[in-house]
Amino acid sequence: MAESTKTETPVYDFDGWSDEAEEKAIAAAVPDVKHIIVERRFIGRFVDGDIVEVPLSISLNDVDELQREHATPVDQFKSILRTVGGDDVATKFAGHDLVEAAIMSEKYFRTLQRVQSAAFPES
Repeated sequence: MAESTKTETPVYDFDGWSDEAEEKAIAAAVPDVKHIIVERRFIGRFVDGDIVEVPLSISLNDVDELQREHATPVDQFKSILRTVGGDDVATKFAGHDLVEAAIMSEKYFRTLQRVQSAAFPES
């Protein structure tokens, strides 16, 4: 006679959950996506070690096209990757976790904005 195995249902403490517990859980869930800048290039590293390299110099025409064709920073970043690295690079980027991809895209565009701001320091 075959033995049946019963899987145990995890016990979750919904009643004891607090805003503080949620903040800690969210902080622990944020992936450690890193980046550096080398010779006018943004170089990002995903949690799994995959690296993307993107120029920090894009034309106004490129920006116009990105904004016209893609609504979100993730799609815009993927388009830049496709342009500079080809379909394989963009596909590899798209295979990453949504949160990681969003963080990498946001870091790129913030870095691009900081470079632009550095060109015009406030007096």
